[in-house]
Amino acid sequence: MIRFEEKFGLSFSSHGNYGDEKDDDFSTQLRLRRIVNMAVSRKRSNGSGSIYKRGDNFYLQYMQKDGKRKNITLKNSQGNHIRERREAEEAARKFLQEQQQLKEIETREEYLAELKVVRKLKARLLITLDNAFDLAQAKPHSRETSNRVLVVSRGYWFDFVNFVKSNYQLRTLDEVERMHADAYIAYIRKYGRWNKTISYDPNTCPKRKVFKDYERGGLLSHTTLNRYHSVCKSVFSFLLPDLGGEENPFAHIPPLKLEPVKRKIFTEEELEIIFKNPPKLLAGPLFVGRYTGLRLGDVLALKWEYFEGITGYRGAIAPDFTGREISLIAQKTKTQVHIPVFPELNKVLQKQWKQTRRGEYVFPEMAELHLQKRYTKINNMIQNYLISCGITTRIEVEGRARKQTVKGFHSFRHTFSYEAEQKGVPASTIKRWLGHKRLAQTQHYQDHANKQASMEGLKLIMQNSLPATSEPISGYSLRKERLLHLIQNASETTLAILETLIDNLPDNLPEANQTQESSAGHLVNGMNISKNVS
Repeated sequence: MIRFEEKFGLSFSSHGNYGDEKDDDFSTQLRLRRIVNMAVSRKRSNGSGSIYKRGDNFYLQYMQKDGKRKNITLKNSQGNHIRERREAEEAARKFLQEQQQLKEIETREEYLAELKVVRKLKARLLITLDNAFDLAQAKPHSRETSNRVLVVSRGYWFDFVNFVKSNYQLRTLDEVERMHADAYIAYIRKYGRWNKTISYDPNTCPKRKVFKDYERGGLLSHTTLNRYHSVCKSVFSFLLPDLGGEENPFAHIPPLKLEPVKRKIFTEEELEIIFKNPPKLLAGPLFVGRYTGLRLGDVLALKWEYFEGITGYRGAIAPDFTGREISLIAQKTKTQVHIPVFPELNKVLQKQWKQTRRGEYVFPEMAELHLQKRYTKINNMIQNYLISCGITTRIEVEGRARKQTVKGFHSFRHTFSYEAEQKGVPASTIKRWLGHKRLAQTQHYQDHANKQASMEGLKLIMQNSLPATSEPISGYSLRKERLLHLIQNASETTLAILETLIDNLPDNLPEANQTQESSAGHLVNGMNISKNVS
């Protein structure tokens, strides 16, 4: 075994000589020997660390991540100082192994963190304002969006894109800040959309003779403004994780508050007028909407193959459709719809069978308009017919720039749901028929039943509330006395019903002195009614 002195070219004589030189300074020899002894005690290598003993205890010196040396006292599992070399070497080995594992973990985390930063930097360069909408749509959504909604939403997004490009020269999504979102929303709320030029595409409007651009100005309704806001906010919500999870610049902007304008159901009188002599082109779709509750788009795209047991059959003898189930995927929500054919619809379908059984669609002419995306023309045809029947389809609503539609083809869906509920059909079954995802959607349609029940209840209350009198009174006075007596003796529940009815009365009713044939609702509206009447 090579001695330490020989390894480093040192030798000590018993006479105190150092190498070939003579040194009579004994203190110098002692100092050199002390240095050698210290070196021997420290240079006990073990892996990347060194074990040494000082006194009765063993220590470990190792290199830290930052390059600095660190000394620790070696202890056993009970926390006692180690005094045996083998035990010290085993403890040092375990400690250094743990340190190496931690180092590997830290190295891995650093790599992932750096990779994440690189990916975010790459995303910031690659996610531009022009491709952001498509990238957001490629993300997983809770439900599939129809092509029609996508086209409209894309237009909303690029209205914002053109605004920030024109005013701030922005190019990528990460450049958009709160100030840009604030400026855009403030602009469209005050002046309307930024892109005022509307262009018609000959491919989507093939029957239009002249294709030209025109300027569309005017204010937007609160509903439309909230949709612009929602689309922009949605794009950022889907893509912000790719950009590093920064703040959504549209999140802090509150949407405009809107009083909900609910669809109204058709009355029995209105339904009788509608189906008395409908236009030939509309008759079939109107009947299907009335007795299935399907949305307009699903009715127009209805195919014979959707009817149970019809696939492959095109015989001249019309089948009995009663009880056969219509199965399709709703265009709007992409949910399955299953609804039986009711007897009232059977004759209409049998008549239509004789005319269009050889084709794919039940109503081919209307289906063609639908496939050509002539939505405005189709809606105008239906709304104009309802108006010709004397039905009020739109009303003015405070805070809205345009009149709001309360009755249209979609009202058949509400009417169907209301009548099914009135006949005792369970809500879960109605949900399946209408293709709703949540039962709450179906229950929302049942509000019509509550309103109708209130009306019927009021009639019963008024019939039993006539005060006893021996004086002859006119019809006008009789109605007035009934209402006055009712209000004076009404319970809180009755007053709540009356208040709801009064709130729903139109504002343009004639005054009491203009006609003696005013309705009971007119008289109530003309009186000073207080909710605090006991």
